[in-house]
Amino acid sequence: EDNGVKLIDPMGEMLTSSWEGYGTQLANTEQEELLTTLKDIVEKEAIDMSHEANVFVGKDTRSSSASLSQAVLDGIKALGGHSKGGVRYASNRTDDQKHLRVDGANGIGAIKVRELESHLKKDLQLSIFNDGSRGKLNHQCGADFVKVQQKLPIGDAISDMLLIEAILAIKGMTVQQWDTIYSDLPNRQLKVKVSDRRVIETTDAERRAVTPAGLQDAIDDLVKKYKQARSFVRPSGTEDVVRVYAEADTQENADALAHEVSLAVYGLAGGVGDEPKPLH
Repeated sequence: EDNGVKLIDPMGEMLTSSWEGYGTQLANTEQEELLTTLKDIVEKEAIDMSHEANVFVGKDTRSSSASLSQAVLDGIKALGGHSKGGVRYASNRTDDQKHLRVDGANGIGAIKVRELESHLKKDLQLSIFNDGSRGKLNHQCGADFVKVQQKLPIGDAISDMLLIEAILAIKGMTVQQWDTIYSDLPNRQLKVKVSDRRVIETTDAERRAVTPAGLQDAIDDLVKKYKQARSFVRPSGTEDVVRVYAEADTQENADALAHEVSLAVYGLAGGVGDEPKPLH
């Protein structure tokens, strides 16, 4: 399936909502008016075109990825840029300092880690999950693999793992010692289909909802019902769904909180389809 093109800001985060408008504007601009439209955006955003800029382009193993990524490169070249190759990251976690578990997302991540394995096998044991031998790209991988299915490995990018290793080395700590500092509470992640994910805007590192009106108040009231609880919601970056995260003192309470917050999202953020059902 074609997952489209994802754009991120220089910090690796989702673009602000104002840039979605620019994306729509460019997608609907006729070819002969494209440069004029780009110049208008540059002027409106006060972009200094004298500064050198880098565009990082990644692709996965979908059949559509080659043509989509090439379209991006063609656009860069049309504006006077040039390109060179790169590699996408894979999700991972460390069990100890000799064993790395990698979530390949049934895509290019697994392929590249297999190539890396031959250079590291003397010093590091690699275990690759979702390696592409079966299953669809990204299906029940990443956050779904960890949070929804409650399975190992946990973690994010290889760069995060390397940063943690560096900090632990400076602190003189092992991974096991670091692991004892924090204990996960039972948690649950759910998804709610909505007519337009942009109705939800967040702040505080996506932990509080600014819009729609009343949603954050509803979440706060629900959280107060449970011990050691918290919950937050954020819009998906690729589809019209809202992701709901919840944790509490027991799995039963985490599941109940996640369901109640899902109902709040469904009612206040334009839910579509069937109303979220209880997990138990």
